[in-house]
Amino acid sequence: MTDENVVVVEQGSSEAQKIAKAMSSPTSADLFNALSDCPMSATALAERSSLPLTTVKYHLENMLSAGLIEVTDTRWSAKGREMKIYAVKDQVVIIAPKKKVDVRGIVERYGVAAGALAIICALGLAIPSTLLGFIQPAPPHGGLPMVAKSGAVVMDVGQPTLLTASPTEMMTDAANSAIPLWIHDAVTVFFVAGVVILALMMVYEVYSLKRGA
Repeated sequence: MTDENVVVVEQGSSEAQKIAKAMSSPTSADLFNALSDCPMSATALAERSSLPLTTVKYHLENMLSAGLIEVTDTRWSAKGREMKIYAVKDQVVIIAPKKKVDVRGIVERYGVAAGALAIICALGLAIPSTLLGFIQPAPPHGGLPMVAKSGAVVMDVGQPTLLTASPTEMMTDAANSAIPLWIHDAVTVFFVAGVVILALMMVYEVYSLKRGA
């Protein structure tokens, strides 16, 4: 018997209720056992069990609806009527306990995903900053750069030097040393969109599990 022949039914589900209804009667159990011996029609079952045909058909319909038996063939009676041949399904039905919704586990799983998203966004900001640090030229003579206005004197490890750069040029150099604004915006939008999508997925999963339960 393969895994396809194993049917797991959750306790309290509609399928479990149909099975309980179909097999709650001793008559259904007798008819089920009779079909386990060999496939038969409703008429043959009625003759074998000495039950009214209407009673046999009622129990057969319940078992058929529950998925315990199936119609395997059709035959024609002596009166020219089509008869269904019923047989027990080759399967094992397992009634499993009702599943509980593990909300905490779901939240933790999506929390890990949100943390990974935050790390990716942090790397998205750190990598350009590191690359710009390598591209920027080092201060002359190993001295520390100092911000000064035009015309001021900047003291280095060497002799005093007159700073001739204009304020506009210094502002441009400072802007180039920082991460471009569009990178900040892109990473922010990506992070916010990712968090929103993860939150929606988490809410939908919890709702689906509770609805199925």
